[in-house]
Amino acid sequence: MFIYLLCWYVPLYGVTTKPTTDGVGGQYFLTMLVGGGRDRQSMMTLGVAPYINASLLVQVAFAFRSSASRAKVSKVRSDRWMLRVALAFAFIMALMRSFGLSLDPNAGPAGVVRLVVTLEMFAGALLTTVLCMLNERRGAGASMPVILVNVVVPLARGMGDNRFLDFPDVGLVCAAAIAVTVLMENSLIRLPLQRVSIHNVHADQNYLAYKRAPMGIMPVMFASSAFLLPYFLVNMLASLHPENAALAAAHDELVLTRPLGAAVYLVLIVVLSLLFSFLMLNPRETAHQLQRNGDSIVGMYAGGQTARFLTALVAKWSFLSALLQAACMAVSLALSLSGAIPAALAMTPASTMILASIVCSLVQELKSYYRYDAYRFFM
Repeated sequence: MFIYLLCWYVPLYGVTTKPTTDGVGGQYFLTMLVGGGRDRQSMMTLGVAPYINASLLVQVAFAFRSSASRAKVSKVRSDRWMLRVALAFAFIMALMRSFGLSLDPNAGPAGVVRLVVTLEMFAGALLTTVLCMLNERRGAGASMPVILVNVVVPLARGMGDNRFLDFPDVGLVCAAAIAVTVLMENSLIRLPLQRVSIHNVHADQNYLAYKRAPMGIMPVMFASSAFLLPYFLVNMLASLHPENAALAAAHDELVLTRPLGAAVYLVLIVVLSLLFSFLMLNPRETAHQLQRNGDSIVGMYAGGQTARFLTALVAKWSFLSALLQAACMAVSLALSLSGAIPAALAMTPASTMILASIVCSLVQELKSYYRYDAYRFFM
């Protein structure tokens, strides 16, 4: 966490501190959500975005494989794939991001300076990925501590710069977002199981558990990252072809300060929640595994009935959780579009939801470590 934060203060060569060409307001804060020291134009400008995108793509790719095929892939091999994909994302995003920066004409030829800046951002993204993977092996919380820094510092800075306390409406939305996140993260649906191999006093304690928010805060995070990919691409194309009216219009509309951009972001949250839930949890495969092991949900036939029940359950709760998350964001974005709050505060509920989710996950993991260390054999 310290290394990641320290690198925020390493400036990019030849980049001025003038406003960038990709706008401010809600779009700026969205970039801060998954980006790093964007306002400082540092080597950590891309933040955790390449790592998040790579993690998503690799998880989705492996989710399409059968369970037998996934079992043959070692953690080392999957990490190598993740690193390769993260490097590809880092270079592409660094190149696209470089076209939105204001370059100092005295720093040298624009093409050379742009290349240097791209390589600096690429190096920062590589270091971020390595830190996340290293903490996954050696530390607690996998990549969450790095993401925590990535969220907390810009959140605190944005609140201070935009007088957060002067706008109680957005404060109420943030409080509701935190309450919803904590409730969904710590609430489980327990489906009692009948296991043919267990016949003792603990048999009634066997259950299949699902969180009420099956994918947690992942849809909000990945929606932010997914939204930025086409935005950076349009931004780069608009910079290369300033005379193209269609690209200029797309650049203007695909922002969170416009109704179209806000609607696209909210739809992404719901769609990604449903997509991730079925890909990662795969209720039909779970039902097949139960049937193959001779187990079943109490009061339900194994096989098709269980598969339909689990599919409906996952669909219901992934949709409801995404709807609650999108509702919190919709209120905030509506306040921003109406001018009731500054546009830069529009994404504050998203940051608070991510922050609450990370804290809940870290607390649960640390409790698990404590219980493990506190275990004693019967004397």
